[in-house]
Amino acid sequence: MARSSFTNSFSHLTAGDNQFSRRWGSNDGRTAVDPYLSGYHFIHFQHWPDFKSLLTVNKQMSAGDMKRALHSLCTSVTIPGATLNKAEFNGLGGTRFFYPTTADWDNTVSMRFTEVSGAVVHNIIHAWVKQISDYRTGVNMSASPTSKNNFTASMYYWTTKPDGVSVDFHSLITGMFPTKDPTDQFGHDLTTVDKVELDIDFSCDVVWQEEWTYDACARWASNYKEDSASWTQETYGIMDSQLGTASPSQSNS
Repeated sequence: MARSSFTNSFSHLTAGDNQFSRRWGSNDGRTAVDPYLSGYHFIHFQHWPDFKSLLTVNKQMSAGDMKRALHSLCTSVTIPGATLNKAEFNGLGGTRFFYPTTADWDNTVSMRFTEVSGAVVHNIIHAWVKQISDYRTGVNMSASPTSKNNFTASMYYWTTKPDGVSVDFHSLITGMFPTKDPTDQFGHDLTTVDKVELDIDFSCDVVWQEEWTYDACARWASNYKEDSASWTQETYGIMDSQLGTASPSQSNS
């Protein structure tokens, strides 16, 4: 996953090919353009607060279990952008000119999770909010409530090409904590039977986009794909031993 190949994939655009038509329909190595496709996104919580003792069900879940559950159930991520502010200067006769001043970054990350039997996502987010502000007493339940490190998380977020491993967008989002307890999503109607998806807004401090975030996201992308491949192989191995059936590779040979 060399960075040079990532950069060189844009050389034909900067060369000015098809500036007029902006039509790219070739598979020639010099003129082919692969579009950026949405939908291939991944998350990985890095730092994680300790609220395991506040779980009401599935209390056996470790911090790693909780993170992996959210990684697997996340179906949508919306990240903040920035508005570049400007100062206005007036000239003679009502003429104006402008100069950039500051960048105003939004501070909300919105994520959607598919809820599963046992209300796993609610259990995690509810315990996290309860740690920050206990609904019974209104106090912070962290071991050290004065330290932000004890109740906030950090999360890598990246998108890839359709191969699931070649990183396009990369970031590390720090200072995260949920701004909503999704308990209100568990009122039901007898006549409506449907899936439940939980939309959770997280406050954040910084969306880091640096060379090291690219390198870190590339490593996690590679690890995720390798884990998926090994899991598939192990699954087929279990099927072979238990059912006495040939694996797909054997049956096709």
